[in-house]
Amino acid sequence: MKTQSIQIGSINSKYIKENNQNFKGSFLDAATKGLQMCDKYPMIGVALTDSVATDVPRTIFDLVKTGVPAAMETARREFSGLFVNCLMPSFIVLGAAKFLNKGTMGKEFSDINLSNSWANGESINKFVETFKNSMDVTSKTTTQSEIKTFFNNIFTGLNGRDGDKWVEFSSALGKDKLEEVSELLTKAVFDNSGDKKALKNTLAQVSSLITDTTHAGEILTYDINAKGFGSNLSELLRDSVDIAKKFTQESVRNNLDLFGKKATKLVNAKSILGLAIIVPIAMSVQSINRAITRHKYKQKGAPIYKDFEKGNTHKEMNAKEKANFFSQKIACAASMVSIALLSMMKKPSMQMFQFKGMFPTVDQCRWIATSTFVSRMFASEDPNELRESTVRDIASFSGLYFLGDYAAKAAASIIEKIKPDVKLLNRTGKSNAQSPILNRIGDWIKNTYVKSFDEVLPKDKNMRSICELASLGFSIISLGILLPAYNRQVTEKKVAQAKQKELQQTKNATKSDPDLIIELRTNKALAQDGIYNTVAQGCFE
Repeated sequence: MKTQSIQIGSINSKYIKENNQNFKGSFLDAATKGLQMCDKYPMIGVALTDSVATDVPRTIFDLVKTGVPAAMETARREFSGLFVNCLMPSFIVLGAAKFLNKGTMGKEFSDINLSNSWANGESINKFVETFKNSMDVTSKTTTQSEIKTFFNNIFTGLNGRDGDKWVEFSSALGKDKLEEVSELLTKAVFDNSGDKKALKNTLAQVSSLITDTTHAGEILTYDINAKGFGSNLSELLRDSVDIAKKFTQESVRNNLDLFGKKATKLVNAKSILGLAIIVPIAMSVQSINRAITRHKYKQKGAPIYKDFEKGNTHKEMNAKEKANFFSQKIACAASMVSIALLSMMKKPSMQMFQFKGMFPTVDQCRWIATSTFVSRMFASEDPNELRESTVRDIASFSGLYFLGDYAAKAAASIIEKIKPDVKLLNRTGKSNAQSPILNRIGDWIKNTYVKSFDEVLPKDKNMRSICELASLGFSIISLGILLPAYNRQVTEKKVAQAKQKELQQTKNATKSDPDLIIELRTNKALAQDGIYNTVAQGCFE
């Protein structure tokens, strides 16, 4: 019987273990598919991540801990921030491009429409120079042979980062695959059917062909000793086909240099105009949000207090208090701007402001988010709200724009350590295991990046999902739960201290003012009618 018991226990243990492994595998497979979808469609990814990590948890927390007014304002603040900072900008820039295209391109290129193009200045200049070196000077019109040579030249000398090494694309692909890539892209250029789905499928096919071979696509360069190229592989493919279509137009072919200058001018103009519209909108959202709260509840002040609806939370400031409060706002705003500049780790340049897709770049999001967060600080109505806004928004900025990335990198680093055959990181730094610890830490922060789903091997995609889940989990716990809890705890503590201070001041005043004693006793007598002042109650306890 004992032997049979052991065998049954072993079978059960094995069954449970296998089921647990199947469950974990199924969960990771499902998570990987979802995260790959978010990676493929950045707008969906950001909207989902931001909502799950911060917007929904903060709204629920304020609803439970503070009340409906706080929850409603939090929901408007967080979801409007997501919309204005991340989803709306590119649509405004598209409108700006349509408005500016004709005037910027001039009569020389009146037949050229770049309003739907996302190539940035660096890419445009690279494409123009490459096509000039691919042209057949004896031909008056652009031929398929020229465009095919153009794509061959685009990939010749292009390097992508795979782990710790650079991969030269043309060498890694070989003659046959490079020929296939150039052929597919050339057909896309001369396909005038306007079938966007067919073009999208072609670009996806070429991208997969390249990344499956090179395992590189996010970090590109034409000179391994200089700065990297400002676009990733998917952007390079999209933009090279788009601009190559323009090279088939006679007006562009005959005046390439002027086309390059005007196209770059349009990129700069639409980006600046777009940001000039977006930033003021972002800075006005919290004021509008607060106006809605005032209108709905007929109360002044911030709805961060439990008794906000009772109307006894807002205190009017005198001139001296207002001046001091404004100085505090300036100091908090300066802190926010400093954090934003520090996170960029480079000097501001025109390229940072150039839009290159339907989703703003990280640098553009930083500028817009900084404007939004600074405006929230200046919209604060009392020191408690200013403190909450400063702590919340600086922490949110840090979590969304670099600390969350650190969580993903940390997970990837641990996985690579445990599983040496798994490659999840690209490293462009020069430090190694023998380098000083500070150099290695600096390289890990500035020059280490988590690979995209397209770059990792199929067997490692679930491991890549763990990195993404680590980042998401960090954001949910730190930004969605702990941060609101900390702010609420500090605010309630300060409110209690203020009430205690007011109570003590009133007690002290009653010792030397008989009239005040009579007034407080009168208030106590009115308690039965609901007009009893809590401070007066404290004086007689």
